[in-house]
Amino acid sequence: MMHACTVRTDLDELIGTEYWDGQRLMFHYGPLAQAMQRGEELILENSGALSAFMLAKVGLLLGKLFIDDTSEIIHPHDGFRLTLR
Repeated sequence: MMHACTVRTDLDELIGTEYWDGQRLMFHYGPLAQAMQRGEELILENSGALSAFMLAKVGLLLGKLFIDDTSEIIHPHDGFRLTLR
């Protein structure tokens, strides 16, 4: 899976966000959460646009990811890899 980063890329974009579908509150998983769940490689294109602080935050999440909106912990499945380009 690939995701193009910009200087505005934030954790919500990578992890996911809540949205209203007209009847209920739903959660859309971002590319980081999806890749961890599926055990896929996530390639962050243009990762040089991310700040050092943002890269450090992403690095801290690689062991396990807690999604506050869903009260869920995602442990990376075998095969999950993060590649910065």
